[in-house]
Order: sequence, then C-alpha cells, then structure tokens
Amino acid sequence: MRFRPPLLPLALAGLAAAPAAGVDLFTASGAWTGEGRLATGVAAPLERGRCRVEITPAPATGTVDVIGSCAVAAGLSEISLKLVRGPGGAVNAGVWSAATGQVLQYSGTETPDRIALVATTPLLVDGAAYDTRVDVTRPDAASFAFRQLLRPAGADAWRVVAEMTYRPTGN
Repeated sequence: MRFRPPLLPLALAGLAAAPAAGVDLFTASGAWTGEGRLATGVAAPLERGRCRVEITPAPATGTVDVIGSCAVAAGLSEISLKLVRGPGGAVNAGVWSAATGQVLQYSGTETPDRIALVATTPLLVDGAAYDTRVDVTRPDAASFAFRQLLRPAGADAWRVVAEMTYRPTGN
C-alpha cells in the first residue's frame, strides 16, 4: 500500500478569516499549530493529525501567504497557499500541496463568522475528479477551525477529509 500524505489540509490548513473581534488571517502572523483529524486519501479514514504553518499577511494589499506542513502517523506533507480578500466579501485562494502535486483555485465569500470556499478546479486523484470545499469558522477569539470536504465530481454526498483547530504556536 502506497503512503499518500494528507490531502489538502492540505494546503488550506492555514486558511481562515474572521471579524475584527476574532482571528483574522489577513492580519494574523507568525507560527500557528493545528490539531485535529486528517484523511490520507479520498476513501481513507480520518486519523489524528497536526499541522504547523507560518502566516505572513500583507494587509495593504489584502493578501496573506501560508506555508507549512501537515503530518499523520504515516508521514508529512508540505503545503502552501495564497489568499486574496476582494471587494464585497469575496475571497479567492490558490493552494498547493505536496500530497497531490496540484495547484487548486478556490473562490468564495467571507462573512463576520465564516469563510466558505469552493474549488473552481477539480482535485484529481488516480485519474478521478473530486469537488472540494472549505469552511473556516472561529470557535473563540484565539483560534480558528478549518473543515475540508470532498466528493466525486457531480455526486451529492460530501465527505469530511480534514477537521483542524489552529492556535498560535506556544498557546
């Protein structure tokens, strides 16, 4: 059986935004650690995982870079994303993960308590196309929660492949 590192918490591992009273990725910076559950494949069960990311915001341009890695018992996968805040609550992202070797484009919206993103390009795994989406919320003022789902292209049912809660490293 071939090891496949975590899908895309894949790169979206660090993706979050929230109102001024909570964690706002566009102004947050430094090292963050995520703990939760990750799947290592489209049909693999969720298992305990951990991600470490470095967040570098550029508030003047409305962008943020997130670079890091996610690990499960079987191994580690590097991740990277660029997030862009647009007018009227629009958010776009470009995401790369060593686990898939692909760059996915995401588009969505930001509200005071949530960012919701949907991939505009499919995730390709072993020749099959998958739709992916990400929801980011804030359980409290010092953290953000990340949830990624996927489904075979055109299917109705979504499957959770990542659930992580991030806090500043050292907290």
